[in-house]
Amino acid sequence: MLPINKSISMIERFNLMYRNQMFEQHGLRGYQASFLLEIVRNPKISQDQLTQNMHLDKSNIARGCHVLLENGYIEMHKNKNDRRFVQLIATPKGKALSETIVEKLKAQRAFLMQDFDAESEAQFLMYLDWLKARAVALLDQ
Repeated sequence: MLPINKSISMIERFNLMYRNQMFEQHGLRGYQASFLLEIVRNPKISQDQLTQNMHLDKSNIARGCHVLLENGYIEMHKNKNDRRFVQLIATPKGKALSETIVEKLKAQRAFLMQDFDAESEAQFLMYLDWLKARAVALLDQ
């Protein structure tokens, strides 16, 4: 059996490869689809808040948002008083794509969890939440 960190890392790498394949036709790679979903869920979110919500560094968020902007999925609005504060807003094109993204991610989850009954799935997700909380707590030591 692999160490837990290696297993989690492999799951995430395969997840990323899947997303790259699924969203390539829309000009998106990696986490950019997730960025769009977060922007749709939180209209007028700032780039800094998106960074915090996604737990990624600012440069990854900035590059991803630039791709979303170039593809017409979002608009960026700078604050008149503070030019560093940028609000991100999904365009109608971005909102429509977000519905496709959600459907594809639901299908992915259904495929991954197909061998779990409802109780096992709930328990598994609870364990993942515990691990996530412990990983965050490790940083706070």
